[in-house]
Amino acid sequence: MLKIGIIGCGLMGSLHARTLQSLPGASVTAVHNRSRDKAASLATEVGATVYDRYEDLLKQDLDAVWVATPDHLHVDISKAVLEAGKHLFLEKALATSVRDGHEIVAVGERHPHLKAMVGYPLRFAPANRKMKEIISAPEAGSALQAWSMRTHFLDPNQKVYDKYRDHYYDTPDWYFSDEIGKGPIFSHASHDYDLLIWMCGEVESVFAYGGTYLLPPGSVADGFTVALRFKSGGIAHVSTPWLTRVEYDMAGVAAKNLTVVNNNGELRVKDEQNPEQRITFSDNDMWIRLNSHFIDCILHDKQPLISLRDGLKAIAVSEAAYRSLKERREIFVETI
Repeated sequence: MLKIGIIGCGLMGSLHARTLQSLPGASVTAVHNRSRDKAASLATEVGATVYDRYEDLLKQDLDAVWVATPDHLHVDISKAVLEAGKHLFLEKALATSVRDGHEIVAVGERHPHLKAMVGYPLRFAPANRKMKEIISAPEAGSALQAWSMRTHFLDPNQKVYDKYRDHYYDTPDWYFSDEIGKGPIFSHASHDYDLLIWMCGEVESVFAYGGTYLLPPGSVADGFTVALRFKSGGIAHVSTPWLTRVEYDMAGVAAKNLTVVNNNGELRVKDEQNPEQRITFSDNDMWIRLNSHFIDCILHDKQPLISLRDGLKAIAVSEAAYRSLKERREIFVETI
């Protein structure tokens, strides 16, 4: 039985703790949060012990630690987890700058015996995994154009409906801080940058348009679109705005010999010769798959699907997109 600690007991930390408690081979035994009340509430729910300092939690007999603090607090905590000899599951985004991300990756690479993974659940959604299988087949041909659009409506003054987990939640204040969180073009869209890198290869450059439309002036850009150019020569666009009241998910890849689209969980596939196929998935258990995968990697000495360096590649695109939005020009992505 793996003994697991949770650092950060807000929306995502609580989600992971509840998911882990439902899985065989895992037990959440220690939790920490900056505000003790959240940690105490989660500890009561999952049967864990509360620690007022994450340093004290890391002294405990734990196999792995899930870090789910706000993104800008990831660096010191993640490094401390690895230095303490614990396997690390790190919520996305890896960090809020490539420079900080490099620090985390460097420590991880000094401890190759430890497993470390960044939490990008879109790679574990059944429809996306099938899409990856189809687009990776030799007969698909090279990716020419791709896209990912996941629309949301976030308002700091009201509870937000989470379509992936079917519940309402209060959005943390840091989500809306341009200085700390950098908005959906950085953190939220990093899911999509990671997904398209996984599908189509590394990104060479980006160009972004967007602005602050419904949120107060000085807040983050709540509407945007980012054009990407892959090193292979293919192109893509990503948009994950927070201002659309109709919520919708669509991702797709047009390859040389076929096109595959994930349309709100229904996969549509069309090649040169055959009629269009439609594949539906009864549920999206990506959170269970994500956490189960990392547990399996620890127990059976496997490499996680999403490495710290993969997380760094995603935020390299995030940082370039954020800069492009501010500077209104094409930005080349840092080579990782």
